Amino acid sequence: MSSLWGDRARGVAAWILTGLAAVALPLGAGFGFARLFAPTLHSRYFPWLTGRALGIAAYIALTALVILGVWMRHPWRLRRPLVHSETRLRVHATLATATIALVAGHLVSLASDKYAGVGWIGAFVPFKATYRPTAVALGVIAMLFMVLLFATARSAGRLGARHWLAYHRLAVVNFALVWFHGVMAGTDTSALRLLYVATGGVVVFLTMTRYALARRERFDEDAEPELEVTGRSASMAAPASIAQSSADDGSTPISSSQESVAS
Repeated sequence: MSSLWGDRARGVAAWILTGLAAVALPLGAGFGFARLFAPTLHSRYFPWLTGRALGIAAYIALTALVILGVWMRHPWRLRRPLVHSETRLRVHATLATATIALVAGHLVSLASDKYAGVGWIGAFVPFKATYRPTAVALGVIAMLFMVLLFATARSAGRLGARHWLAYHRLAVVNFALVWFHGVMAGTDTSALRLLYVATGGVVVFLTMTRYALARRERFDEDAEPELEVTGRSASMAAPASIAQSSADDGSTPISSSQESVAS
């Protein structure tokens, strides 16, 4: 009984530490970037600074979420098992929750800031913001899409694996929307260019190699039965061709047993 309670306690502690890391690390990075590139902002811009920091933190958490999700289905994971599968699932679920929480804080901060030009309607309805409507609309669409993905992931057992995976494969599309939202909406995009290029490049590389290798494996699996059928057909056709050639020249085919007797 004591060992059972000890395992449960360690499991709860692991979830808490994972959750804190999933929120604290992106949040610290977001505020660090925001303060580094906007050190002269006055107190009246604090809601904008907070919203921008939460947005960067949400982007970092989403990037880690997508990279881990792609890696969990990547053929390379079998050759390079970095962490246990249960740990990957735990971190993946925690990152998803942390991303939703950081996006919510990002929306509330910018919607409540009268200088941001977003407003409460613009934060939830595409193309209703006065500040860069297209860029903000991409973020709103990505947010709604993210909520849909999160809801389907929570109900994966009732939807079935096929339907859940069909929705979940669109997570990369959602990442692309967020990427363009961050690049087009941020006033400090030039300062964050390296961050966007590096994270976008990693996601594109892993996604392309994941589907390319999976497609090659399916092609190899489909080709193996065809090779087996061709081999069996050739082995069956060889005796028939020998008999036919013997009949054509008037000779009688000699079996292996007759050969041994004749010798």
